[in-house]
Amino acid sequence: MRFTVTREREIFRGRVFTLVDKDVVLPNGRRTRLNIVEHPGAVAVVPIFDNGDVMLLRQFRLAAAGTIYEIPAGTREPGEAPRATAFREVVEETGFRAKVLVRLAEFFTAPGFCTERMVLYVARGLTPAEAEGDADEVIRPVRTPFRTALRMIDRGLIRDAKTIAGLLLAERHLHRRKPK
Repeated sequence: MRFTVTREREIFRGRVFTLVDKDVVLPNGRRTRLNIVEHPGAVAVVPIFDNGDVMLLRQFRLAAAGTIYEIPAGTREPGEAPRATAFREVVEETGFRAKVLVRLAEFFTAPGFCTERMVLYVARGLTPAEAEGDADEVIRPVRTPFRTALRMIDRGLIRDAKTIAGLLLAERHLHRRKPK
């Protein structure tokens, strides 16, 4: 479907995203004005230990007005490939290094107003690693049995969309039959 941007104006440029006001001719011919959050993209990772445990994070999020459970995730640096971001974020946020990353999906996080595309991975072959986290993050890694993490979704204890999607897609990935 074709659309045309007839005017674009930057409203705000922050550390992670830019807010842009756009006048647009939509595919149906109607004209409208939209505010779009332009984001460089991100990754999310479901770290799974050899025994099947998953590493979740208890992370303070001001926008959520408190602490929530999440999987490790982070914004891509300029020119950084999603895979490199994923390896970096696992170390920074969990204190473990992944030997293997398997790409599960790529999706828009909020396509109604944001350009952010997130690439989702499963991380395996986890070994302890040293790393410093970001100064603006308050994170506590929590090693959790995978089934417990899935029950946390059902009980409403996990409310973060990327984490819900990540855990459910990782479960499907883990239970796929291997070809004969």
